[in-house]
Amino acid sequence: MGVILTQQQVSVKHGMDLVQLKLGDRSMLLYYQHVFSICSKMRGLGTFALRYERNSPALMRELDKYELAPPDEPLSPVYRRSGLATNVETWKVSYEDQLVVLQFNDQQFKMHYADSAVVRAWLYKAAKEAKAWAGDDRTGFRVFARLTDAEDNDKFAYG
Repeated sequence: MGVILTQQQVSVKHGMDLVQLKLGDRSMLLYYQHVFSICSKMRGLGTFALRYERNSPALMRELDKYELAPPDEPLSPVYRRSGLATNVETWKVSYEDQLVVLQFNDQQFKMHYADSAVVRAWLYKAAKEAKAWAGDDRTGFRVFARLTDAEDNDKFAYG
């Protein structure tokens, strides 16, 4: 059984190139690259939890506007690492009914989808600031596609 948290029991801040996430009395240090993945999963699974209560996904679109704000931390001129290490080996994001479930190592934390949307925005902003501290100016993204019904003689244009 995981602990059900509210926004008041969660704090997020960046420390150099790591993001510190405090859930209740537990504190996790995460690499900013992992935090971006966690935010992505929290958004998708938060939408499933939102639909469990038969609400419109428009709420998530409103909260996405917060993620467009630039980070407060100015971009470093060089790519750098602090030398600090994370204390999280495994993490997983899932959902149960209207709750979003975060699992770090072997401990579960649950929160309502509305609280998780706000926490996700905090995490995203802290990850952007940690990325700026590290001087990482890459804007890369991943695209996953399932190609079905493609024939051997089909031509794909790359551009």
